[in-house]
Amino acid sequence: MNRRYFLRTTLAAVAGGAATSAWARANNPKARLACNSWPFRGYFDTPEMHRYRDPSLPLLDQVQFPTFLADTFGIHAVEFLPQHFAETSAAYVAQVRAGVRKAHARVVNLMGVEIPGGLYNPRLDAARARAAGRLWIDIAAALACPSATFVLGGPPPFEAKTAAANLRPILAYARSRRVKVLFHNDDLRRESADQILAVLAALHSPDAGTCPDFGNFAPKSPAYALETLKRLLPHATNICHAKDGIAENGKFYADDFAASMRATKAAGFRGHYSLEFEGLGPAVAGVRALMAKTLRYL
Repeated sequence: MNRRYFLRTTLAAVAGGAATSAWARANNPKARLACNSWPFRGYFDTPEMHRYRDPSLPLLDQVQFPTFLADTFGIHAVEFLPQHFAETSAAYVAQVRAGVRKAHARVVNLMGVEIPGGLYNPRLDAARARAAGRLWIDIAAALACPSATFVLGGPPPFEAKTAAANLRPILAYARSRRVKVLFHNDDLRRESADQILAVLAALHSPDAGTCPDFGNFAPKSPAYALETLKRLLPHATNICHAKDGIAENGKFYADDFAASMRATKAAGFRGHYSLEFEGLGPAVAGVRALMAKTLRYL
């Protein structure tokens, strides 16, 4: 993708929006809310996510998603899933950026960048991994997005030093594009607090951090989920995921949402709360309820 195009797009976005964003977040709690596209996976139809498509729901793509959030919830901060991009060409990314501008929105994170072969893989194809990482870092830069969350995937054993070695070239490139690399407690086997903190310690870089999630580990126990959140929050930079629990196999496992919100305040977190409804029932109603609950604590 053309680096000059990315630079022009990024500088224009920063000049247009950075001056007011800090004031807005300080004076309007709703300005601290974001929403990602995962709760609305039934609305998208991309090759990687086709299995989630629900034909009874309206069809969206990433170009339309910021307007959908603004019109439906009054939310103007967007967290995109890479898997919901219809394509990754510069022309399509420009359309997505135009959709963000149309909605008077901003992109706050790319959530769930996957490296082929997995970052724990000691035999990772380094050239292929660098290409995949650079692709999404370039897209983040083009969208004036401050961070990208990378999946700590791959085969066992899950060695932090292996993941860190595979990540260093990607992290160096992200630093050059002013994009932070974040990690997310999504997988109990690969992305526990211990594992994420070990990777961060091995990287030892201010350009790496966390995107803590309130409720992903609630099926193990609300106490375990809360402890994970508290351990990751000191490394959170610009975003966390606010959810009140998670549904698995038709059963809802509740998070201690009040305690989670108190933990973010105690840690001095000042970033965005990305609403990631993963409960039972329709996504729109679920996000609305989660938004009301989050605002009560902000």
